[in-house]
Amino acid sequence: MAVHIGYEDKDIYFPDSEILIRFTISNNSAGTYRFRLADNRMFSVDFHVSTLTNQPLGPARQFTTQRTSNQQIFYRDVAIEPGESFSFVENLRDYVVIPAAGIYVIQARFYPDLVSGTTVMPSSNALSLTVQPALASTDIERARIDDATGAILRRQALPPDQVVRFALDGLQLGAWNRFFLYMDIEGLLLSNPARARAYRALSGEARRQRMDEFRSQLQSRLAEPELSAIPNEFRMIRTTYDEHEATVVMNLVFRSPTFSEVKRYTYFLRRDDSVWYIHDYAVTNLGTE
Repeated sequence: MAVHIGYEDKDIYFPDSEILIRFTISNNSAGTYRFRLADNRMFSVDFHVSTLTNQPLGPARQFTTQRTSNQQIFYRDVAIEPGESFSFVENLRDYVVIPAAGIYVIQARFYPDLVSGTTVMPSSNALSLTVQPALASTDIERARIDDATGAILRRQALPPDQVVRFALDGLQLGAWNRFFLYMDIEGLLLSNPARARAYRALSGEARRQRMDEFRSQLQSRLAEPELSAIPNEFRMIRTTYDEHEATVVMNLVFRSPTFSEVKRYTYFLRRDDSVWYIHDYAVTNLGTE
């Protein structure tokens, strides 16, 4: 049996945000797997959330109240066949208190015979959670709005080539929120060894501030100017990917009054849950046309 957690409709998270986690139990054995699932999921699962220095976060009041109350636990019996999975979604904030902005690590545990039983499955995969500082409601709205269309931006499970096209469309339109939607800002920052050494020496809050600063530098082209250079057109060359990593190769054309310069961009992507993010890139000059 295996337990996996991932984000349900991954979003930009703030200290007061709802953080929905999809909890999946998979049967990778040769026989039917049976377990009990409480109507109140707090008697079937719990979450361990810690800081990057491995300091655990405290339980939410609702979680403590439910677990310590004297009440009858209602449940149903569930059976999943070999190769099948069973999923449900829980709000992480019902389980733990997230006191401030920062970077956290989430793991979950599942109790097949409820928390009162003796069977506990191994911990799930680790999931990274970035919580942004609290903003005024108008700032939150601006961070999620597509500058070009006015629509609310939500990350989707797009294939890697469409992720790159989406970012380049954002560049051409001057829609920076769109451009950054699928950018792994931390990954791009760490792609430079000198920046990575300085960043890893920082505390959690200082790291968050550094990422905000780096995003502003990318937008103003003070850092990685080729990444945010605005092409007049772009042409798909090829896409290769496996379950976790992808490479998208594009030819970008930059026109001037007398000639057009062509550069080959190779974008490197990683998949986090079901969403692909650009974490690095390389550029080769192909000459003029």
